[in-house]
Amino acid sequence: MARWIDYEPYKDRSVAEFRAKREMCGLSLYDVAQEMSVAVNTVKRWESPNYFPPSPAAWRFIDREYEKHRKRVSELVDRAIDSFDEKTEKPIVIGWSRNGKNTKGAQVGEANATAQAVAESLMSMGYPVRFVWSDPDDDLAQTESTSSFYRTIDPDANI
Repeated sequence: MARWIDYEPYKDRSVAEFRAKREMCGLSLYDVAQEMSVAVNTVKRWESPNYFPPSPAAWRFIDREYEKHRKRVSELVDRAIDSFDEKTEKPIVIGWSRNGKNTKGAQVGEANATAQAVAESLMSMGYPVRFVWSDPDDDLAQTESTSSFYRTIDPDANI
């Protein structure tokens, strides 16, 4: 017996919106597939104009995740602004995750999507921002990798 799914409330929404919101939240195809208990290929098809649209349950999930993302970004922007020292004007430090490591319970994609949105908001308001690796063991990499490279380059060398 087939089940009736009411797509009517979602008929004017585009699959591009679905994908954009998924990516803005830092969710992978796999993340959505796991949450919706479907195959990754199903989610890929939802995001293609040549196949069937996302299910209403998938839309509700994406909308819920997007709203959580927006609220989190807003909270973090407010906290960053409150902590900004106008006297020193030191950049606001934003942690960036790498190498598949999780950050404070969030998946790397979600953490980086949040960091990016926070940084973009702050920069659009004129605040200075500096990105650093969020991994505590990467202090040396943060200070040495780029600066030591540029210090050792011979400007007269033919590259």
